[in-house]
Amino acid sequence: MTTKSKKVPFSYKKAKPLDLSFEDLESLEPNTLRVFSTGFVSSYRMLGVPSKRDGRYKTASLLLSHNRLTGGLDDIRLLVDKLFRQPDALCWLDLSHNRLTDLSDTLLGFPNLCTLYLHHNRLSSLCVVARINRLPRLRSLTLQNNPVAVYRGYRTAVLTVLRRITRLDFVIVTNGERRLLPPIHLQSFIKNVLLGHKS
Repeated sequence: MTTKSKKVPFSYKKAKPLDLSFEDLESLEPNTLRVFSTGFVSSYRMLGVPSKRDGRYKTASLLLSHNRLTGGLDDIRLLVDKLFRQPDALCWLDLSHNRLTDLSDTLLGFPNLCTLYLHHNRLSSLCVVARINRLPRLRSLTLQNNPVAVYRGYRTAVLTVLRRITRLDFVIVTNGERRLLPPIHLQSFIKNVLLGHKS
C-alpha cells in the first residue's frame, strides 16, 4: 500500500544526506545500528551531517551504500521512522553496493521517493523491479551491475514497466527511446503479468 504524499520542506531537500554507508551493516533493524548507541554518523563523505532535532534528522536523503544488506528491506521503515524528523520526506535513497536479492513492498510507503540507487546488488528478476512501479514520484533509478541488467533488452523492459522513469543507470531517457517502446496494449499486458494484477 502506498502512503499519501505530504509536501517535503525545501530545507529537507537541500540538507546533506544522512550517511550510513560503509558501516558494514547486515541488517537495518534499528537496535543493531551503531548510530543509536553512540549517536555517531559518518560525515567524511558529505563533509557534515544534516541538522538534528529530538534525536531525528531533518533531511530527505539516506545513504546506505557499501554495506552487506541481503534479502529484502523489511526493516527500512522502522529505521527511517527512528532517524528522520519527517519519514515520508524521503526523496533520495542509495542502496547501491549491497547484496540485495529482493525489494520489499515497504518501499512503497515512501511516496516522495524520486531517486533510488540499486546498482551493484543481486537483483535478478524484472518481477522484483516491477514492484516499484507504484512509487508515484520515482524518476531516477539505477540497476546496472545486477544480474537483471545483463539480459538482452533490459533497458527497454525496465522502461516499459516503469513508465515514469526519466533517468535509468544515470542515462537520461530520450523521446526516441520512448517511441521505440512496445505499444500501449502490450505494455499493459507486460505490467499485468509482472505485477500480478491489473493496473
